[in-house]
Amino acid sequence: MAVNPPQLVEVDDDALWDASVDASPQGTVFCRAAYLRALGMPVRRLSVQSGGRILALLPAVEDASGRRLLQPPFTPYQGFLFLHEAHTLPRQRVLDEFRLGEFLVAELARRYDAVSLALSWQFTDLRPFLWHNYHEAGQPRYQATPRYTALLKLQDVTAETITAEARACRRQELRKAAPCTVSEGHDVDTFMALYAQTFARQDIALPDETLALVRRITEAAVEHGYGRLSACSTPQGTASMNLFLYDQRRAYYLFAANDPALRNTGAATRLMFDNIEHARQRGLAELDFVGVNSPNRGDFKLSFNPELKLYFEVALQAA
Repeated sequence: MAVNPPQLVEVDDDALWDASVDASPQGTVFCRAAYLRALGMPVRRLSVQSGGRILALLPAVEDASGRRLLQPPFTPYQGFLFLHEAHTLPRQRVLDEFRLGEFLVAELARRYDAVSLALSWQFTDLRPFLWHNYHEAGQPRYQATPRYTALLKLQDVTAETITAEARACRRQELRKAAPCTVSEGHDVDTFMALYAQTFARQDIALPDETLALVRRITEAAVEHGYGRLSACSTPQGTASMNLFLYDQRRAYYLFAANDPALRNTGAATRLMFDNIEHARQRGLAELDFVGVNSPNRGDFKLSFNPELKLYFEVALQAA
């Protein structure tokens, strides 16, 4: 790491920010400029710089007061993003990331009254968070909560292999959905109607602000070309719709919406297999199911034979 003292610098240039996000192993579509704007929340695009070089990034989503660092809904992996020169040895990377983590953890505690972050599953060293105020009794400490996502490898596999390795019930539903048709489009209104119905079936009335956020994220992804809104239809109507997001490495399964009256048609499974194949044909390395942290949805996602990945949410509250 450079010997000049690190400084926290905001990045206003979209191209520079996105290129830096893409260069980080922890970088995802959720950290890129277009997605951050779609949140409709105050965001500071922070970088740690030394000697004119960017060493780390942090998308800092704030509340209206600017005193709380938030983890927005539908937005994982907005933690610390590290950048290294290609020749950096693994042992040096560990040391550099620890020092940068210490610097950022201390800066966040100084700037904010409360902090909440969902770290990438490629962020491996929690010590800067866990050791904050380690020897200071009565001072605020970070709490780390384990979470899980699931990643499906898309390289060196075929569509037939992916189908064969899925759970038997998924293959049965795929056969049941053979008469259905899959299409790609921009019908956000139909998607939002199905999205509300999906939760209404569970006696959940989504707040207007949540629905507005889902619509902003969906419209921005489709408009700017980093999202795919697809539908699976039966003769009775549209049964299932999905929104997948993309970056240079992987696809992300973000939103699903289903017609409760058509939930037994196999359409949701058919649509998932179609999106998996679409991501594979795009040449992406992986598909991230974006969380397996509730029993029913987690079981559905895991039935496609992905690999579990552990990540952490960290939070700091004022003493």
